[in-house]
Parts: sequence; structure tokens; C-alpha cells
Amino acid sequence: MKRLRRVHPLYYVALVLFVVALGLTAITSSPSGGPSRSASVYDQGRGGAAALRKFFDAMGISTVTVQGDAFTIDTRSVAVLFILGPTEAVTPADAAEVRRFVSAGGTAVLATDAGLLDRPLLDVFDVHVAGALGPGEYPIGGIAFTDPPASKVSLDRGVTLTLGPGRVPLASALGRAFVGMAPAGRGALIVVGTVAPFLNGQLGIADNGRFALALALSEGRSVAFDEYHHGYHPTDDALVLLERTWPGRALVLAAVAIFLYLVLTGRHLGLPIPLDPRPPRSSLEYIRGFAGLVRRSGHEEIARARFRKELRTGLARELALDPATPFERTLAGIAATDPARAGAAKRLDDALGRPLRDDALLRTVRDIGTVLSGPRGAER
Repeated sequence: MKRLRRVHPLYYVALVLFVVALGLTAITSSPSGGPSRSASVYDQGRGGAAALRKFFDAMGISTVTVQGDAFTIDTRSVAVLFILGPTEAVTPADAAEVRRFVSAGGTAVLATDAGLLDRPLLDVFDVHVAGALGPGEYPIGGIAFTDPPASKVSLDRGVTLTLGPGRVPLASALGRAFVGMAPAGRGALIVVGTVAPFLNGQLGIADNGRFALALALSEGRSVAFDEYHHGYHPTDDALVLLERTWPGRALVLAAVAIFLYLVLTGRHLGLPIPLDPRPPRSSLEYIRGFAGLVRRSGHEEIARARFRKELRTGLARELALDPATPFERTLAGIAATDPARAGAAKRLDDALGRPLRDDALLRTVRDIGTVLSGPRGAER
């Protein structure tokens, strides 16, 4: 628990984003044949719309699909576009493409159960979701559904709509429209607040089939089904999974959050690497290294001066004299009690005053220790 308290809040934010993205994917995805509703003409299950396409083909209506790398509609060959329950977000650019198609004289039919992923398209045509619509059979009427005649539709769930100025309600329930038409240019967008009448499992109930057929009258041109917003837009770009899918976007957001956390806090990944993994060196290594530097520099007098000073200072302190006392006076004091020791000190001092080989310098250092140790050292 202590470790959990130390986790930065950005990690929790990244986790929440990832879970939300997976949840949206689970809600909007619809595997073929499963109980969920994909509304795709490639889905043979109860939640697909494959039967609707076969129905149109049997009625002599030419059908095509809109899919590929980009969402575009050919206004010359397509008269009616069915956008049934998109499972991927409709972008503002996609909404502008639908408006261009409608303004050129086409008819777009948008069927939605929630109005979430297709909200940009609804906003462009000033149509908004008002509330939920429960299951049941609801009456429809008007000239739009007289050929073929359709008087009621059956649905399991849906939404009611709020229509802006100039929009025409085509079917209402509980005092609110659930089918409306928004004219634009030479065409119109028809918004149906449910996907149910177009699905394989409910196409034959009530007048659902006739209702769908009445919306598909194309006067010689094709009826197109939007499969682009069902995920049918293959591409060679590997980044499309990160850009256009909710799990990919969640991974990007999580990576950005973790990167910002690492940058702002200066945290490292993994265990820290020791600055010097080698074992500590002994004092002898440093001494040898310094000796090598002195030897290569050619200034061995530095060492001789150091040892000479050590000899003179040690003898002066033994006599309680100032270390700066002339060495001859110090030798005189030592000779008064130990002439042999004074003679040895004089020879060492003279030797350190001239260049010495390495072995001679080492012997001199040993003899300095003997002299400074006093009469007992001299005896040994």
C-alpha cells in the first residue's frame, strides 16, 4: 500500500483513459453474428444489415458501399446514402462531405440509437437528440411513406429528436419526433432515431421493410451504404490504428502522460546504474600512480625535497627546536649525545641533495625512518 501511494496521479489518469477507450470500443463494436448491432451490410447476424441490402437488390435497386482510405461520396452515381448506426466517430470533415452530397441533390438517411458518434453530422443539420425512446410499435404516416405504404414501425430502442427551424417531422411518438427531415440545397438528410427497422432481426416485423424501402427510392441511381464508419477503410499507414481507433488513441494518451511524468519528475526507468561498478582502489595504487607521474615528469627532486624536509623537521622537533633552525645547529645538538646518529643524518641529507636512482631513493627513505626512530632504531 505504501508503494501504491507513491504512484504519480498521471499513471492513474493514463489507466482511466485506457479503460474508457476499451469501454467505448466494446460498446460500439459489433462482431458478426453476435447479439450486438453493427448495422453493417457485411454482418449476417441479427444485428447486421445484410438482409436489407439483399432486399434492395431483390427489388431491383442497385446498391454499393462507401469504404476505403477516405470518406467520399460520388454524387453522380449515388442517389441515397444510408448511414446506419456508425461505430466510428463521424468527423466534421465527414459531416461536411455529407452536406456536400445532400446539397448536390442526394438524400442521406442517418439512423442512430444514441447520437454520440454521429453528433457532428446532427449538429451540421441542426437536429439534436432529445431523449430515449422505449420499445414498441409506433405509427408513421405522410406522403413520404405512401409508396410503398407503411403505417407503423417496430423498434427495440431508440431516441426522440429536437428539430431546428425548417426541419420537418415525419414520424412522432409521445409528442416528439423520432423521424425528421432536414432539407439542404437540392436534397435532404432524413434522421431516424433508431437503427432497429434496418436490422436483419427486425426487418420483417410490422412495416419495417416497407419503411426502409420508402427511404431508398433512388430514381435510377444507386443506393450506398456507409461502411467507412463501420471500420472498412483499410490503409497501408501503420499509424491509422493509433489515430482512428479508441484503443490506439488511449495508448497514445497513456504514452504522452507517462512521458510528461518522466520529464517533469526526472524519474528514470529501471534500477539506477552505479557510477563506478569497479571495486574501490587501495592506497598503494594511488601511491604507485603518483610515483609514476613524478617519474615521467622528470622532476624527482620533488620527492627528494619532501624526504629531506621530513628528516630535518623530525630531528629539530626531537631537540625542541624550530623546524626552520639551520640544519648544522640541529646536527650539533644530535652529535652531543649520539655522534654516529648525527653522522648518519649528515650523510642522508647530503645524499638527498643530489639525484638518486629509484633503488637508492628507496634505501634512503628506509634509513631516514631508522635515524628518526632514535638510538634504539640506530642499534637495530
